[in-house]
Amino acid sequence: MSKLSANTQYLIGMGGAMTAYAALLVASILILQSHPGLAGPALWAVAVMPALPIGGSIWVFLRYIDQVDEYVRAVTLKRFIVATGLTLFACTAWGFLEENAGAHHFSLYLVYPVFWALYGGASALYRSAA
Repeated sequence: MSKLSANTQYLIGMGGAMTAYAALLVASILILQSHPGLAGPALWAVAVMPALPIGGSIWVFLRYIDQVDEYVRAVTLKRFIVATGLTLFACTAWGFLEENAGAHHFSLYLVYPVFWALYGGASALYRSAA
């Protein structure tokens, strides 16, 4: 039996993590709607449920980086670093805008999709490791 490629493992892993994310998000919404009096540790556990697969997706990404060759690793990490820097900059700038200029509040759960959107942009710009 042949071993799956790093790309295939990445797609399967990310697909699984995002499927788990969607399922836990729907489950948490339904639980919170059907149990409005939920409080304490149970409320916190239900509220954080959708975030757990995000940790899995990070693990999948790190495993992918470990499995690819040096060139792909260098390009991927360059994109990751650029997207991380842009995400940190954007979140910090928006925080100052919220605090000092009355900008609309930005929900922190949106940082993860913003990061991946910026990663996609960095991927379009950075096509080589140089």
